[in-house]
Amino acid sequence: MVLPSKMPQLADLDLLLSVESCGSVGKAAQAHSLSQPAASTRISAMERRLGLRLLERSPTGSKLTEEGEILAKYARNVMQAARELLEFGSRARSSEAKRIRVAGTPAISEHLIPEWLNRSGFSFGEARVEVQTGSIDELRQLILSSDIDLAFIDGWGQAGSKGWQQYRDDLATRYICDDKLAVVVGSMHPWAVRNTPLTVAELAAEPLVLRERGSALREFTDGLLGPTGAPQVYIELPSTSAIKQAVVTSRRVTVLNVSAVRAELTDGRLHLVAVDQEMPARPICAAWSEQRGLPEYAADLVQTAASKVLPAPALESIHEPRQISSRMRSRPRKTSVVDTHEAIA
Repeated sequence: MVLPSKMPQLADLDLLLSVESCGSVGKAAQAHSLSQPAASTRISAMERRLGLRLLERSPTGSKLTEEGEILAKYARNVMQAARELLEFGSRARSSEAKRIRVAGTPAISEHLIPEWLNRSGFSFGEARVEVQTGSIDELRQLILSSDIDLAFIDGWGQAGSKGWQQYRDDLATRYICDDKLAVVVGSMHPWAVRNTPLTVAELAAEPLVLRERGSALREFTDGLLGPTGAPQVYIELPSTSAIKQAVVTSRRVTVLNVSAVRAELTDGRLHLVAVDQEMPARPICAAWSEQRGLPEYAADLVQTAASKVLPAPALESIHEPRQISSRMRSRPRKTSVVDTHEAIA
């Protein structure tokens, strides 16, 4: 819609309403920081555009004509709508300032970001939080296209470990912690109370639950079991949640990153099993646009994630490979309390 040229300006309608309330053009001009001649000129120009006589002027002041009063009625509605529009814009700017758009690789988005948000310095009532998930390449594109403010990356979302490194020229990154892999069983499995480290041959002989081919977890598991031959009995599932559910409700075994099973380890549905050889770890990093920097709330979230303030549930300690000796293998190990975040750091 194209407004006609005779449409009054908001400022002129506001001035007319001030004349009505003040009783004179001079007082209305003073309220609007105008000279009286300037205010009179604006009212007269509006009268000419509309073809209406709006004021009755006298030495003692000015009052609205009948036509002026009708216009004033419409003007009050217009000014109220204008105020509501300005308030909407103010609310929108405030909401945008308190908005955080964050993303992560699947395990981080599902298992760590919600906990970091809950433990950060702001509440959900104060900020609009949008969380997405995707592969490393997808997260980089979201950052570069300004669709997210912050991404958390780990190396367990896709095979290969060099893909993220090549993108650091256009992104700022901060190390958060290391995420280790571990053998995991449900409470019904005999290994849940096992006191000695597990051999790879024993692992290969068990019914396994595996990630899909092409994932980093599957790549590592295949490499771990390679010397003993491919597993003969296994279920292949496309997500960590599906794998956990399958292991919790059966006597099957899996290999998962520790960050993904923190809740189940805490409540006893899943258990870590020590292995007699090195289990790898990959770093979790925060990443954002180096050019744009981080909004305040996003920076707070990075600080929360890096501060390792996650709860410390009571878990059975698992052997580190360098601690294992023949003497240790021949006797039951003691139970101790460890911080699960330290297990992924």
